[in-house]
Amino acid sequence: MKKNLYKYIVLGIIYIAFSFISSSHICLAAAEISSSPSEKQEKMVRARIISIDLQKHQNSAQSVELITLEGAHKQQRFVTSFYATGIFYGITLRENGEVFVTLFLNGDGAVEKVSITEIARDKYMTYLLLGFIGLLVLIGGSKGIRAILSLLATYFAIIYVLFPLILQGYDPTYITIGLCSVIAIFTLLLVGGHNKKTFAALIGTLCGLCAAAYLTITIGDLAHFTGAIDEDSYLLEYLPQDSIFSYQGLFFAGIIIGSLGAVMDVSMSIASAVNELKEKTYSLSSFQLIKAGMNVGKDTIGTMANTLILAYTGGSIYMLLLLSAENISLHQLINREIIASEILRSMAGSIGLTITVPITAIVAGLLFQRQHP
Repeated sequence: MKKNLYKYIVLGIIYIAFSFISSSHICLAAAEISSSPSEKQEKMVRARIISIDLQKHQNSAQSVELITLEGAHKQQRFVTSFYATGIFYGITLRENGEVFVTLFLNGDGAVEKVSITEIARDKYMTYLLLGFIGLLVLIGGSKGIRAILSLLATYFAIIYVLFPLILQGYDPTYITIGLCSVIAIFTLLLVGGHNKKTFAALIGTLCGLCAAAYLTITIGDLAHFTGAIDEDSYLLEYLPQDSIFSYQGLFFAGIIIGSLGAVMDVSMSIASAVNELKEKTYSLSSFQLIKAGMNVGKDTIGTMANTLILAYTGGSIYMLLLLSAENISLHQLINREIIASEILRSMAGSIGLTITVPITAIVAGLLFQRQHP
């Protein structure tokens, strides 16, 4: 087992290294652009609040004294004003609390102005991530470690392969389909090993992924989705690249990526269940194994489809609440692109995992034919 684990670790390292190297020239180019000289510069650094004075300013402003904790201006003290309005509405600064500040520098590198940018939350996110990793290792054992490696590989594939290719002008939709297929193959082989169970899960995953992608592209084109559905999409126009972004392609790519996790989960669950039945009960025929896999899949469909819909609804709860308060009719609601896009996200993923169930059950049942010890 240890030898296999080491093999998977080495495989994961090679995969991550390849993903990183394949886009290193883009990162270097971006670094050259960002390091070009300019008269004025802005740098964001971490700082600790020393004191807060509510009396020096009017209009709910706070006079905040802080000390920087990193960068070329480390351990320097500054005083700035903080207005708890706009995006900072409801935020309460605390003494000894950490924040991120933007230092506005002149041509000589001296600080002209300091502005509080954001509350420092990275420590708590790190604790949460470490807790998640600890539980994976504690409960999952060697498979938990493989799951962590697959997550790292997926992260590097998206950040260092998918995004750079999109920035170079490649079609986001088809690049995402290809990359998600590679991620599915790598993840299932890493977690499940090279066996019939993994092969059955892989066939089901790829079929469900292709179904979700086909549905997304077809309905998206017929319904004339633009992809520019929120303020985040419009920010792409201000990126310092010369690429012309396909907002519709990016929208489709997001749906396909979101569907991948669901179909992988369902396919591996069914394949594992059928494999366990085959291992414990040798008298079951292929038809009985297929029927058992279908029964497991039927239970999974109800909860997983609900999970997808709830996840997308939860991500749009502010917008849905706003539209509900305006007393907009259901007909008008569905025709708004921002609502229709969430329906497409939910339905494409749900239909993809629904198709995954019978395909995985059939393939697993045929592979795990009756065998006697």
